[in-house]
Amino acid sequence: MSLANLAKVTIFLSDRRHAVENREIRKSVLGEHTPALTVIIADIFDEKWLLEIEAIAVAG
Repeated sequence: MSLANLAKVTIFLSDRRHAVENREIRKSVLGEHTPALTVIIADIFDEKWLLEIEAIAVAG
């Protein structure tokens, strides 16, 4: 599989201030591919974590 197989991505950010940086990196990695996307600002378990990513891919 490749990035083209991504169907849905959920990103849990530890703080809203990471939103712009998250968007820039996501666009850099995914390019024109636009899977369904949800970004949630969450109180992540470990304070050192900036984000957590959950991704669902489908085989063609």
